[in-house]
Parts: sequence; C-alpha cells; structure tokens
Amino acid sequence: MVIQRLEMCMNLLKLAFELVLVIAQAVEVALQHNFSPQLTSYTSHYSTAPVNFAGFLP
Repeated sequence: MVIQRLEMCMNLLKLAFELVLVIAQAVEVALQHNFSPQLTSYTSHYSTAPVNFAGFLP
C-alpha cells in the first residue's frame, strides 16, 4: 500500500513538473509574440529585454 502511494506521488510530481514546463514555455512564446516596437517609446529599455527561461531540464 505504501509503495503504491509513493508511486502515485512520484507520478503526480512528474505531472506537476511537466505542467510548470508547459506554462513557462507558453509564457515565453506569448512574450515573444506580443512584443511590440510601439511600446518601447512608452516604457523603459529594461523591460524590452528578451526573457530566457534557463535552467529547466527537458
């Protein structure tokens, strides 16, 4: 019984990690597609830097 619960917990952790990866990739794509040159005149140059999500393992 304990082993089954541990296996289920491991599977849930894997699913949660995959969900975080998918959300991070979606945010990265959304930021790349929504970047507008018109916004640069209204915002500072610090906010126009591209966002790289480094550190996630595939």
